[in-house]
Amino acid sequence: MSKKREFNDGVIVKFFNYVWWFLLANFYFWILNIPFIFVALGMNNYETIDVYMIIILMLSSIPIGPALTALLSIMGKLTREGDIDITKDFFEAYKVNFLDSVFFWTLEIIILTLAWIELLYFNNNFSLTLVKIIPVILIFICVSIWFHIFPILSRFYLKKKEIFALSLMYLIKKIYVCIISIAAAFILWNIFIKIKFIVILPLFFVSIVCYLVMLMEKSMLIDIEEKYNNKDAEVQ
Repeated sequence: MSKKREFNDGVIVKFFNYVWWFLLANFYFWILNIPFIFVALGMNNYETIDVYMIIILMLSSIPIGPALTALLSIMGKLTREGDIDITKDFFEAYKVNFLDSVFFWTLEIIILTLAWIELLYFNNNFSLTLVKIIPVILIFICVSIWFHIFPILSRFYLKKKEIFALSLMYLIKKIYVCIISIAAAFILWNIFIKIKFIVILPLFFVSIVCYLVMLMEKSMLIDIEEKYNNKDAEVQ
């Protein structure tokens, strides 16, 4: 009886630990992205979106890169070890991966911005409606690569070209990871909204999605670790 009680107590403690970790990690993520929040909320007051608004939004989103990498890093550690020092681990990962994260995020933001502007142009020209599939495909590929670049970056110290090459390779091998991740984010969003938990959504959403992404990318990260045999790639 005492063993069962100890087990139940352990499960309860673990549950509340996870709730706290998800909550605090999400808080750190958003606090580092206050400019983006203000710009995004400000855009809600406008009925139409023009090119200048898109550029401002994308520029304000640059800090998301290192914050996202840090969040993926601690969620990856959580999937591996089941325990984290949330504040120390988050900001250490943020500092270590800052420059590479900004590089990859800015690069992809430039591509997304150009694709979005093209899409806006095609939508305003009905004769070019069929051509708008091109920027849509470009956006999908760009987002898909994100689901591999940033988990790899959050786990290994590799050269940029190696990270990009590995991301492309695993994008082809494991395209389902991207599809499932997008689907999971969409489902979670709708669940929170439909059960009237929209207020709670910002508190946990990004952390939960990052945790699920790192769970699905676990086999990829193990493959990479075995490939480099812990010699050519330093593990975080």
